Amino acid sequence: MTDTDTTQPADTPVVDLFDGRYRLGRVLGTGGYARVYEAVDTQLGRTVALKVMTGDGADPSDMARVRSEIRLLASLSHPSLVTLYDAKLSSPPTYLAMELIAGPTLGDVIARGTVTPADAARYGREIAEALSVVHARGIVHRDVKPSNILLRPPAHTGERTRATLADFGIAALVGATRVTRADTVVGTAAYLSPEQARGMPAAPASDVYALGLVLLEALTGRRAFGGRTPHEALAARLVSPPEIPDHLPGPWRTLLARMTAIDPAERPDAASLGAEFRALPGEPLPPTPLGAAALVDGPPSDAVTRTRVLAPVPDAPRRPNRRTAVIVASVLAVLLAAGGITAAVALNAPTAASDPGLPSLPAPLDQHVNDLWKEVGP
Repeated sequence: MTDTDTTQPADTPVVDLFDGRYRLGRVLGTGGYARVYEAVDTQLGRTVALKVMTGDGADPSDMARVRSEIRLLASLSHPSLVTLYDAKLSSPPTYLAMELIAGPTLGDVIARGTVTPADAARYGREIAEALSVVHARGIVHRDVKPSNILLRPPAHTGERTRATLADFGIAALVGATRVTRADTVVGTAAYLSPEQARGMPAAPASDVYALGLVLLEALTGRRAFGGRTPHEALAARLVSPPEIPDHLPGPWRTLLARMTAIDPAERPDAASLGAEFRALPGEPLPPTPLGAAALVDGPPSDAVTRTRVLAPVPDAPRRPNRRTAVIVASVLAVLLAAGGITAAVALNAPTAASDPGLPSLPAPLDQHVNDLWKEVGP
């Protein structure tokens, strides 16, 4: 093997290795709480993606839960989950060593243009399968977003890229002040669910909501609740669902409306989403799975060989326009679960410095959203 082969173990002195084991290569990405390197595990001679946290170690009072969650994540194997190889939790430097996927993120794809409905259905189905596997083990991702969905290149001729969910475990690790305890708000503000915006703990339904926003963005090229200030974007999702354009196919509008319902109880669970994505126009039935444990849901045993006749799906009910949403938002009281904070959106609140499509936020709601933005904003 040549000297440039990144998988070749090196004779680098231990003092030059990260944590005495990893030889760091190029920087793959930098976020608000971590930096990702391409690195070589010199003990095993394999290339990994090493995500190094910029914060301190995990909260000592929460270490038992963190260790348990990381061990569980490392034991999971699914083609739409990035494999977790190693983790250091107890003291700096804290990091995750993960499978390196040499493909773009969904965010990179969206930046170049919209995604076709067929591809969006396939990506949605694959990520829903991954979420279902982890939800069934009691773990919530908490940060589903386009940059955390990697498109794995096909391994063989005739295969397609596969959407793969990364950063499971980040919510259990540290990362400055953003990731500590199980009830801490974790996530990216643009994809937070209404219940997370209220300060409630994330649940599996929160991941479904975020996936709905991701797919809506992929199909339209526009981020939901965009064009508003951070405060307004967070407050808007408390009282109204995202706007789903009429030009999207009716079955897509119906499914996205359910996934992004304000009430978590009205959203489908990840396990049932696989069949719903397959029922969308243009999404073919998959071949027989390689292993029963690999797929959370699948067609009946004879569904691969029989033609399925789908009943017509009625168009989704039209969403209220912005003016209607403003009136409703102005009348409804927003009950915030975190700390028992309750506030109402005023009818005649001044709006000179805010988007005219939303009323301004009175205290203490304004303070709550301000604190939340400091916690999860970029």
